[in-house]
Amino acid sequence: MMKSVRILFLVILSSLVVPSVSVAAGLQPFVEGSTLSATLADADKTIQAKLVKGGFEVVGHYSPVKNVIVLSISSPAMLRTASQTPRGGYGAALSISLEEHKGKTYVTYMNPPYVAAGYRLASDNESVAKALAGILGAEKTFGAKPRTVEQLANYQYGFGMETFNDPVDLGGYPGFSTGEQKILSRLAAKKDGVGLVYKIKIPGKDQEVFGVDLSGVKDNNANGVALVDAIDSGMPHRYAFLPYEVLLNNKEAEALNLRFRMALFFPDLPMMGSDASFFKLRSSPDAIKKVLQKAMGGALVTNSDNGFGGF
Repeated sequence: MMKSVRILFLVILSSLVVPSVSVAAGLQPFVEGSTLSATLADADKTIQAKLVKGGFEVVGHYSPVKNVIVLSISSPAMLRTASQTPRGGYGAALSISLEEHKGKTYVTYMNPPYVAAGYRLASDNESVAKALAGILGAEKTFGAKPRTVEQLANYQYGFGMETFNDPVDLGGYPGFSTGEQKILSRLAAKKDGVGLVYKIKIPGKDQEVFGVDLSGVKDNNANGVALVDAIDSGMPHRYAFLPYEVLLNNKEAEALNLRFRMALFFPDLPMMGSDASFFKLRSSPDAIKKVLQKAMGGALVTNSDNGFGGF
């Protein structure tokens, strides 16, 4: 009888332990790299050299706000992964934020496996994570409570909100080449304050992803830096959320809805509250949609919204 009780106790105990193990093994959106005792300019040079030596290409480089540089990187492995799913272009680049504060430069970057899960990529990006940890350091992952790959692959902030499969329509073009040329031309001219950070052609496809700089947008509801600053007061800041991506897929342009993309990287932020909350960004999804639609210059078939439009 006692043996049966002990077995039952062990079964119950094991059922209680498993969830904590799965949470511990979960993923968080950002990685804090090794802090450098160097100026922003020196840290920028050092890190870029290490990235290139480690097999990465720095495809984008810009300063969205004073004392901050955002690097966008890609690699042959990342491009292969991007080509293996219908909209894999979103995973063709990762962002690294360098932020100078009190004589030190803080390094923060997107967590590669987290991005792979959230963007439903064909690879888990573990090899990319290992390589970046060796180059940039990996003191800890942070930014949200850990989530499993399954939770991220089906991520939705709340009922009625957009998922990865509910992008914003930015318009169409007569063909892929025409669309590419028009988008590049308009980004070079910084139409409506939207500039180009990087462009990456996906191998073997009529697909290209553009990293766009929203820091020149006058409306703070669609300004990339203002979005982060409104809900992130910690140090280092999570500017590695930037830049925003536009995907040209064949002859149609799209972008991830802010109600998905912002929530994916800030998933624990409350919906309501006087402090940091998505309530502060309630006008931002529509504002970004309008700015990007106008900036890309594509022909729109419909201008309808997805979701309930809450935050």
